[in-house]
Amino acid sequence: MKKQISGGAVLSFAAQGISVVIGLLYTPVMIKILGQNEYGLYQMVQSVTNYLSLMNFGFSAAYIRYYSIAKNNNDEDEIANINGLFLKIFLMISLLSLLGGGILLANIRILGTHLTDADYVIARELLIIMVINLAVSFPSNLFIAYLSANERFIFQKLIGIFANILVPVFTIPLLLFGYGSVGVVSVALILTIMRLACSIWYCVKKMSIRINIRYTDRKIFKNLLEYTFFIFLSDVVDQLNTNVDKFLLGRLIGAASVAVYSVGFNLRNYYLIASWIIPEMYIPETNRLAMEEKDDTKLMALFIKIGKYNNYICLLVLTGFILVGRQFIQLWVGAGYENSYYVCIILMIAGYVPAVQTLGVNIQNAKNMHRTRSVVYFVIACINVGLSVFLIKLWGEIGTAMGTLLAVLIGNGIFMNYYYYKYIKLDIFSFWKEMLKWIVPVGVLFVTAWFIVRALYIDSWLKIFAFALAYSFVYLILLWYIGIRDEDRTKIKRDIEKAIKKTEV
Repeated sequence: MKKQISGGAVLSFAAQGISVVIGLLYTPVMIKILGQNEYGLYQMVQSVTNYLSLMNFGFSAAYIRYYSIAKNNNDEDEIANINGLFLKIFLMISLLSLLGGGILLANIRILGTHLTDADYVIARELLIIMVINLAVSFPSNLFIAYLSANERFIFQKLIGIFANILVPVFTIPLLLFGYGSVGVVSVALILTIMRLACSIWYCVKKMSIRINIRYTDRKIFKNLLEYTFFIFLSDVVDQLNTNVDKFLLGRLIGAASVAVYSVGFNLRNYYLIASWIIPEMYIPETNRLAMEEKDDTKLMALFIKIGKYNNYICLLVLTGFILVGRQFIQLWVGAGYENSYYVCIILMIAGYVPAVQTLGVNIQNAKNMHRTRSVVYFVIACINVGLSVFLIKLWGEIGTAMGTLLAVLIGNGIFMNYYYYKYIKLDIFSFWKEMLKWIVPVGVLFVTAWFIVRALYIDSWLKIFAFALAYSFVYLILLWYIGIRDEDRTKIKRDIEKAIKKTEV
């Protein structure tokens, strides 16, 4: 399984790299062909449809926990029963999502009064296809969760890589032939169906998955609902903190402002997705440690270890973007998106603490101690909505991003760290002490680079790439000699030597 974790991590970074490159090349083409208004409309409908994904109710996260319990009992029949129960649940959710989509379609005017009749025609078509796509994706949750629970990460990541590559291959011709945003979402539906088929094939043919579709246990289902309700509440919070901004901007200002916000928001997503790559590989181990270990020493060590990895990545991306992000956006999507730079920085700062503490969410779920977090986050997310409505009127796209920042700082920054320390009994002071060891030298490097950038005139892709490479090189040198401990350097050297010897053989 170590090979699956290391291989999965490598492929995850490869997939993320491919996704970023494709996004950087494909997004400006998409914006240019669609125009700012239709691109904003596409993002707005997508944000509304994403609320239907809440119907997952946290069952995907719950599956790994219940699978781990059955696996720990070494009971294959119990695993088959769990698979059957969850498959029926996901199929039921698919039907509910179609019903919810029908209700949204009947009330499409909820998007606001700033759209034209032609906009609403496109919005209806987008909504129909997106809802079908979502309904198809729910049954695949069982097979994806089964692969994750068995730590079969390599296959998952390979499928993700191929899907990312196929997006522009299929979509760009449709855009050029005038199919617009409807063509974009149609491709997404086709790829979802293909991924579902591949996941089913692998689980059945390669892993011999057993599914007892006839199994029903009201007691387990009741326990599931109690467990998943608060995960669901947490998902509601995530949706409020991410998608409500686009919806509010669309209603209060118009589709063009959604486009500006979405450029910064999507760039921020690359930053946050990277923070999930390594923690995702350790979800099964986190569940095992939470169930098997009498104390939390190993969990704490894992929490700090994963936090340090994410800290290295997040600070490199965050500081680098602050330095040359303005020039990057200007060259990337052109004029009219100046506020996207500020939106992206604000959202990146908001995402920093949750990113370095990503594994903490899994620890809470594994310990079944996620209820308080969900309730508090829900209250703070509601405050975020109220703040955003007020701040949009003052500063538009930047205002709604500021509302998200304030809510996340209170929830993730202050409350969550208190909760980790007081109730989950994690040594949060040791955690941040380890993070601070790297934050300080990065701060010195950033300030130095800031004065260098101000003295330079960066106005081309070549200059941006040259600066990014130079900054990353210096960052990695500092990381090697200051950020990484001696024993870790020794281990890395030993692993590299082993890899070289294998290639020579």
